[in-house]
Amino acid sequence: MKHIWVIAAAGLLLLAGIFQRTLLAKEDVPQTPKFYLNGQPASLTIQDLSGFGTRPLRLLVQRNNRAHHEELIQVYALGAREGDDLGIELAAPLPGMRVTLYKILHEPDGSRHLSMPSSVYFDKSGQTLYREKMEPFREAFFIAVFEKTDSPGEKEINVRYFEERVRRLSIAAKTNFLFSSLKLKMKDFAGPEAGQFFERDAQLLVDRLIDPRRIFLIRIWKAGKPTP
Repeated sequence: MKHIWVIAAAGLLLLAGIFQRTLLAKEDVPQTPKFYLNGQPASLTIQDLSGFGTRPLRLLVQRNNRAHHEELIQVYALGAREGDDLGIELAAPLPGMRVTLYKILHEPDGSRHLSMPSSVYFDKSGQTLYREKMEPFREAFFIAVFEKTDSPGEKEINVRYFEERVRRLSIAAKTNFLFSSLKLKMKDFAGPEAGQFFERDAQLLVDRLIDPRRIFLIRIWKAGKPTP
């Protein structure tokens, strides 16, 4: 269990960015995405981060939230079953905002993969609905990133990397014995020229977002079978 949280923390570090600007008024801050299961609203719960295995993520959340006097990074959880129709409503409160959804999938065979299912630029405030049928999984994480950009062509390197061609990264992470240092180990399956594992320090990847306004990490845990 602790290993998937290390990877989720690393994925969040990859997408978190350095928050250099003061947030706008509360009404201009992106709100928590709305989730739907099989067409019905689903209630998120606050994810517990008190365990040692969640230390990298907890430190990241505490550090950024304390520095900016805001809940910049919010972590939630939701139970879902294989085969469920999952819907995620992402609303941009401001014009000139890019909303990107990343996914870390922990598959039944134990492998873990990072992908970017959706990235939408809003030239005016609005919303988009992402839907997927839940494939077999052990656990999944959705990371919703809200960035204020000046134009649809202004894309940070993470978005451009995934848009360049369909990508599905094998992902792993390692940390020190204090669970405070993270590096990402990834492998790109996008083309025949890819194939070698490459490693990046998470902090190096942290700096790539453009004026992020909110980041939501939602853990999808595997629920049991419905009662007959």
